[in-house]
Amino acid sequence: MLSKIKKSLRLGKLVLITLLLLSAVTMLACTAAPSRGWSGPVVDGNVLYVGTIDGKVVAVDISAILDGGDEEPLQWSPKDVGADTGGGGFLNCGRVSQPMSMYGTPVVKDGKLYVGTYDGSVLYIVIENGAMSDPFETGGAIAGSPVVDEDTLYVGSANGKLYALSLDLKEKWLFKTGDKIWSDPVISDGVVYIGSADHKLYALDAETGKEIWHFEADGAIMSTPLVVDSTVYIGACDHKFYAINAATEDERLEAVARPEGEAAPEKQAAHVFDGAGNWFWTQALTYNGEIWVGCLDHKVYVLDAASLEKIREYETEGMVYAPPVLLEGRIIVGSQDGNVYAVDPEDKNAEAEILHSFEAPIFAPLYPDLDNGIVYVHAQNGEHILYALRVATKEVVWSYRTDSISE
Repeated sequence: MLSKIKKSLRLGKLVLITLLLLSAVTMLACTAAPSRGWSGPVVDGNVLYVGTIDGKVVAVDISAILDGGDEEPLQWSPKDVGADTGGGGFLNCGRVSQPMSMYGTPVVKDGKLYVGTYDGSVLYIVIENGAMSDPFETGGAIAGSPVVDEDTLYVGSANGKLYALSLDLKEKWLFKTGDKIWSDPVISDGVVYIGSADHKLYALDAETGKEIWHFEADGAIMSTPLVVDSTVYIGACDHKFYAINAATEDERLEAVARPEGEAAPEKQAAHVFDGAGNWFWTQALTYNGEIWVGCLDHKVYVLDAASLEKIREYETEGMVYAPPVLLEGRIIVGSQDGNVYAVDPEDKNAEAEILHSFEAPIFAPLYPDLDNGIVYVHAQNGEHILYALRVATKEVVWSYRTDSISE
């Protein structure tokens, strides 16, 4: 399972590109869904957790890999989080009859690993022994990641609903949008922000689920919002990137007191960047008064946080699905072209440097290990390999296949 990196990896790029084009079509219509996702990794202590393409969750002991040896570096046996049937998936509007995989990144809280799955289930795995909970069924595919804030887990579903669950997976409240939710919720100052394919970004009271306000774009919102100080930044499928004033405490209290059935107000954008050539699909990154955001037009845009005026841009050779991350003083970006790029944000004339070419599309979020200067990459090649890339030396420290792991 553990392998050294080879410069030549077999890759069915044509198939993957076809699936991406298929996903674009299915934003307007229904079609059959592939059972393969791109889960991002998360590290807690010395253990890395990630979902596999066939719907399993694995816990990889990083220390065991670094120590070498022939034994499998798994903390517990892989957990099959698929189900026999599931809700309409990431690219599907009906029921499916096979186990689905994961698109979202797991989240760790109080000794438990929470996951949302392609078949619409939310569950947790006890980290100490690998025991699995009974699932909470949403009835629609979960393409985003669950988010935990204090004692509540928030997760969106393709059935158009945002759920607030207790940490033992009991429903606290739900909020129904007008279309699919394919992104992650963000919680800030008692407010939950969530985008929907109904073109709207919603601000909700985190305690009650009451709508504070909504903002309407000119296209579906599939990206995850970024909240910085008093501004919410969000990109949409209308090729535009928006800055919206965040919900105030007075607005939140007014929403909580608003009578049932009374419509929430519509918010207007404070600033708009409309210079992109394709959809925004991912979350932005803030750095020193700048907003860095990837786009499906192959570019990463650097925008002024106050005005959204473009400062500069960097071009890759593929669509940018994974959000940029900050590591070792550099902005790190993964692209569909298989490259991981690094840019010095302090050098305004710096070119984007290729840290490593994996010759495999990168769709899943990168995970930056701030303590060790390593970025973890779950690349979508034929073998679906997890890589540990040291930023300072451009060295791949280790790799691990996730496609053929079994019980």
